Amino acid sequence: MKNIARWAVAALTLLGAGSTLAAEELQDCETCPVMVVIPSGSFERSDTLDGPAFSVTFEKQYAMAKFELTLAEFKPFVAATGFADLGCERFRTTGAIADAEAGWQNPGFSVRDEHPVVCLSFEAANAFAAWLSEQTGETYRLPSEAEWDYAARGGAGNGSDYLINGNLEFAQAKCATCFGGEVMGREDDLAPSSVGGMNLNPFGLGDVLGNAAEWTLDCKNASLAAAPTDGAAFLDGNCDQRITRGGTFHNEMQELARFRFARAIGVGHNDIGIRLLREL
Repeated sequence: MKNIARWAVAALTLLGAGSTLAAEELQDCETCPVMVVIPSGSFERSDTLDGPAFSVTFEKQYAMAKFELTLAEFKPFVAATGFADLGCERFRTTGAIADAEAGWQNPGFSVRDEHPVVCLSFEAANAFAAWLSEQTGETYRLPSEAEWDYAARGGAGNGSDYLINGNLEFAQAKCATCFGGEVMGREDDLAPSSVGGMNLNPFGLGDVLGNAAEWTLDCKNASLAAAPTDGAAFLDGNCDQRITRGGTFHNEMQELARFRFARAIGVGHNDIGIRLLREL
């Protein structure tokens, strides 16, 4: 895929609230994820709604994947490298269970090319990002938690509305209560939906809340206040576990924006996917 011409388009994106935003989108190859340019800027972070806040400033813009990485986008990596990692924790109504035969092709529910690829460990996610970087000549990687958070908020501040529900309305995400009912106890509904952005945020990103949670680079830490103020990843904690964000298909709606959970790096989960960052 080296030397393949880059597709670039300035897209007028319709948002859930009816407003519009001109979002610059980049795509480095035909099977590469579509990336959205995230502008430089600052935002406030805090551990709790009423906790002390600190400012994080991004001096440079970067690009984030418009949607979670799909099976269709992951398959060229498998074909090129022979990737065949098996073993995944599957979420069921009784909790997570280890399944040595589960994997990205059989995560415990039926999957299609447009579904987010799950059951990939942190290490497998990094391997994919390194491969895509080599193929395109660009630098792809997982985002820091701050980069993820800034992009996911779409310019929103640290206010309670965002932290409680991410400004979502019913049916704008895939989660346990996002459609007004309760899927817990219904095994057939415990699965992510196809990507596609039921609700695009003000930066033009879809599915940042619900569906599958997403890996970030940050190591497990006791407090956000220890994180760098330039948006870089926090790498001084327990790096055998990394932070996941965004919430999942089995979380309740009010949990999604506040979802922040550390997972072991060598284990895949059928409720965790990937959203890549590309450096600009």
